[in-house]
Amino acid sequence: MHKYSIRNIFIVLAQAESRNDTKFVGILNSFLNWKKEDIYVLKNSKGYKVLVPIFSKVKSLESDTHKQDSTEQDKNKDSKEVLRYFKLGNVFDISQTSEYSNYLKELKEIDRVIMKNAEIDYGTALNFVKVNFSEVKITKDFKDQSMKGKYIPLSKEIVIHERSSHTVFHELGHHITKSVLSLDIEEYAKNEVLAELTAYIIMTRFDENIDYNFKYSNVWSNRITDSFEIEEFEQYFKRINKYLTNLL
Repeated sequence: MHKYSIRNIFIVLAQAESRNDTKFVGILNSFLNWKKEDIYVLKNSKGYKVLVPIFSKVKSLESDTHKQDSTEQDKNKDSKEVLRYFKLGNVFDISQTSEYSNYLKELKEIDRVIMKNAEIDYGTALNFVKVNFSEVKITKDFKDQSMKGKYIPLSKEIVIHERSSHTVFHELGHHITKSVLSLDIEEYAKNEVLAELTAYIIMTRFDENIDYNFKYSNVWSNRITDSFEIEEFEQYFKRINKYLTNLL
């Protein structure tokens, strides 16, 4: 994809916001460049305006000393490009093209791979919760595919929507941080990261060499780098790790 300057990106984002374009992705290209990729802009699509730099070659002062029989290649070396002005151009988001449906399918597949994680025996995970957390109720609802699982603090209930030990331990992580250790954390992203770390610690107790996938944590950590101080993170992690070490 053609690369655009930060200024042009901001210009396009402002236009997308003013249009209230909920499909806007941010993958941009000109009409001709989309066509070169065998991707076509949909009819009646309104382009986003960008500033296109126009350059021209000017003769270097040093070139005057060169001989008249200089080759064309030599002449090109003696000239340099200078920005003359900007003109308005149109670019189109991938959501305005024939490729959008394929993009959504690919994105869904990427999400599926990112969410996939290491597993131990599903029954072993359920039994671990039953033996060590008798106060927790586990409900299985495999018909609902809108999410992998959830934890309900008021009833101390874990609802599982897939046969996955990782999901069991992740939701158990929410129970440990919220109901057992009473960690006062309001931010959703922080809770997700700590629940995932809890799942990781438990998993490694069953298999210390388990090939754990931290991509899901990375999704959330990108949103908390400015609000989750390292000292705060270490404090929470040490409390969770100490509790699980004593338990296991």
